[in-house]
Amino acid sequence: MTDLVAHPGPDWVVAEMPPGYQTRLLEIQRLVADLHEMGRFARLLGALGPQLGEAALDAFAALKFETALVTGTSSSGVIVSLDAKRRLLVVPSATTAAVEKKNPEIAQVFQTLQEANGEFDRVVLVTNVDPDTRPVDRPAAITPDALAFLVRMGATHLAASTLFNLWKLSLHGLDRARAQVERLHAEGTGTFELPASVLR
Repeated sequence: MTDLVAHPGPDWVVAEMPPGYQTRLLEIQRLVADLHEMGRFARLLGALGPQLGEAALDAFAALKFETALVTGTSSSGVIVSLDAKRRLLVVPSATTAAVEKKNPEIAQVFQTLQEANGEFDRVVLVTNVDPDTRPVDRPAAITPDALAFLVRMGATHLAASTLFNLWKLSLHGLDRARAQVERLHAEGTGTFELPASVLR
């Protein structure tokens, strides 16, 4: 990060500068580091496939949940541990179009349910439909028949933009954001939405 903030000459020159210079330099470096760290979460609004999985992992980790990236299997994704028993098994979508019943994403959800789903696990399909458009203007991320099929399987749909809003919520109240993740696990099926009251 220090490379992004230029200062004249080698490092020892900074030590020779007045204290105000050093203080400003350190503050700018801290702000640049903060911007870089926060910018990682912007990937939630546009990433797909494995990159979306990594962004989801970062978001749940920021909410202080234990996370693990699952790779090298036919149903790769992210494992989010809420406690010793309860987990979210996150399946990231790789399509920019609305997920349909015959999409590979639905097959991956089904496979995850078959291969890795424990008694207290909840499988969550995370989508990023039309990522070049602002989230508020995006079309439906999943077709009604595909969503109905997810519900019958006991799985949940979560728009990546909703996960992004969960991360933003955590910046103002970590407990409130974590409570919504608890609700995501408890309520289960259908498309998970954040109540308008928590976004105010």
